[in-house]
Amino acid sequence: MCIPGIDPLTIGLVLSAGSAAANHIGARKVQKARDGALSVERLRKQKLQREADAVNAKSRDRYVDFEDQQGETSSKLTDYFTQAPQSADEAVGEANATAGSVMPSATNDIVQKEIEKQSGLADAFTSQQAGARGRLRSFGDLLGGISRDQARDAGKIGQIGGFQQGSANVLAHELESAGQAGSGAQFFGDVLGGLGSIATTGGITARSKAGTLPGWLNGGKLGGLV
Repeated sequence: MCIPGIDPLTIGLVLSAGSAAANHIGARKVQKARDGALSVERLRKQKLQREADAVNAKSRDRYVDFEDQQGETSSKLTDYFTQAPQSADEAVGEANATAGSVMPSATNDIVQKEIEKQSGLADAFTSQQAGARGRLRSFGDLLGGISRDQARDAGKIGQIGGFQQGSANVLAHELESAGQAGSGAQFFGDVLGGLGSIATTGGITARSKAGTLPGWLNGGKLGGLV
């Protein structure tokens, strides 16, 4: 493998230099691919962590202004108890209310006023009882609702944790694939290295026999090859 004007030793050294360059390029490609995979993984983890942090913050905020929330719940329950039938008997009574069962208006003013008075007292009692039940139930209803919401929050956190684990598993495959990014250049470098080694050895042998081996090779490590 001798090119006119260029001896095998020079060719071998050039090929060896080309091998080193090709292997360096291949190593750079592998490192770049791995850095890219790690960067993508960091972005995925940061996104998932932000989602988890947002769910945690929302879960903590469910107890903010608890007293105000309880008051609002109490008000809603009071309205519900005021409007809704208080028992099954009352529900049946409402459903079966007919013109014949409604108390007729009195013609006597005194009687009519007494009816209105008692009706007002009944309405006031109903409102008072509805308010009392609303206040009594508000704490438990609000706390139960928050607990259910936080259970869903915990489920979301667990789901995000699963996504993070899956992302880490994907990274292992991505890094394995990145290791093959410079395979072409490295293979070419190995070929050049093999050819360079053969040419260099042949060139040193030929020059040594001809007595033209450079001093820096003759007394150096490469000179020991012949």
